[in-house]
This record gives sequence, structure tokens and C-alpha cells, in this order.
Amino acid sequence: MAWFVHLTPEKNSARVRRSGLSPVSRSRSEDPRPGLYCTPLLADYTLTYQWSREIKRWKSHRLVAVHFRIPDDTAVTVGYYGNAPQPVTAAQAVARFLSLSPEEMRGYEVFLPRGVSAQEIRRIRSLNRPIGWRYRPNAHGYRPCACPACLDKGEYRASRIRDKSSYYDTSHLLPRQEVLEKLRTAEDGPEIVTLLDHLRGRGQGDVFRVAHLTDHPDPDVREALAYALYGFNKRAAAELFEKLRSDAVQDVREAAGADEDEDEDEDEER
Repeated sequence: MAWFVHLTPEKNSARVRRSGLSPVSRSRSEDPRPGLYCTPLLADYTLTYQWSREIKRWKSHRLVAVHFRIPDDTAVTVGYYGNAPQPVTAAQAVARFLSLSPEEMRGYEVFLPRGVSAQEIRRIRSLNRPIGWRYRPNAHGYRPCACPACLDKGEYRASRIRDKSSYYDTSHLLPRQEVLEKLRTAEDGPEIVTLLDHLRGRGQGDVFRVAHLTDHPDPDVREALAYALYGFNKRAAAELFEKLRSDAVQDVREAAGADEDEDEDEDEER
């Protein structure tokens, strides 16, 4: 039997203890089955709970670690975050982790394409202090990205990071009305992407003037639009975000925050 750990908000503890873990996440593989992300229970405490600090970066809930056991031959996938995962058994996933160095192990994850029953859960423990990496594995020494998609409001030292970033320097940007007027008639994909870049962080309210770009045939335009929408009124842009989250191109869906919203709706983590 293989041991794994799944992280979830503490408020879910009673439900998880009673009914188990629901399959609420989607894998980055082509397998359409929902499931949950987890990490093998390792001798190294930091590597076992390495995802907790990153999760706390965009979740304010106190976390708990759910320890569970599944048969060694259970089908799972394993791989580095953002890369195509490989199908293996649970025992092989644990062996893959143990074959890596501590540096290589950071950012690795296992996806179980099903839920976990209450009978398979062995322990639920509180994580009083999140540990591990933040932003990305081995990020120490690299300047964090200050774009709205990577740095949410209220994050630790967010204002200091923004002040040091050229992303929020608007002195070179064209006037908003001029940009919106050009977008109304622009047809060239690269030109539209450049114009959309001039709209970032401008606090727009007239989102209807860029709504037609959600149907643009160039996926680069739709992706740039998704990032530009973070500078518009959130409620006004909600309908456009929803449409982009169901786009046929994965990069567009990710830019619109499709994976993040799915996790937030279900309050389940790795």
C-alpha cells in the first residue's frame, strides 16, 4: 500500500473525515476523469508538504494534510508541475520521487484520477506553519513576476514588488481612448496584441469595446485579451473571462484563470 498526502482547507476536515476526498481537480494530461493532486508521504517533512507555502500564497485558509493509503497498483500520473505527466502506478510514483534529488523533487506532483474514500484516510493533521517554496521551486534569488496574473493584491510584499517592476510603469502607454479606438478597427494579430498590452492595469470600465476580440481567430490575441481583462472592472469582465476559460487553446484558458477558479469553487487543494 502506498501512502500519499493531500492538502485542503481546515474547514473541510469534518466533511473529509466523514465522506472522504472528492475528485474536484483536472489533470494536465488528456485523461478527462476528475481527481485530486497529492504527494507521497516521505521521510523529509519539507518535501512532503512542499506545496503548502505556494497554496497559502493565494489561499488564506488554514491548511490540513490528509494522509491516505491506496493499493500499489492504482493508476496515477506523476510529473513536474506544468509538464506533461506520465502514467504510472502508485508504487512507481513513490519510487520516482525517491529516485530524485531534493532539488529535483521540488515541484513534482502526483494526480490520482479518482476520489479517496473515508476508509482509505489514515490521518488528518494541521499545518500550523506553511513550508516549501513560493512562486516556483528553487525561486530563491529570482525576482518575482509582478503581473496581475502572478501577483495578487494583498500578497506578502506585493506593493514593494510592484514598485520595483517596470510592468506598472505607465508613462510609455498610449492614452486609453486612443487604444480602444484603434482596437475597434485593427485586424493584424501582432498589432492587436501590442495595443492590448497598453491597456494593462488601467482600471477600465468600458469592457464591451474589446468584447469582439474573444472570437478573434489568433489565439495570441485571445491570450493577450485574457491578461488585459485583469485591468478591467471584475464584474464587467466576468462574462468575457467565462468565455475565454472555455477556449479551445490551453494557454488562453490558463491566462483567463480556468484552473484556479475550478480549485476555488471546490475549495480543494493538492
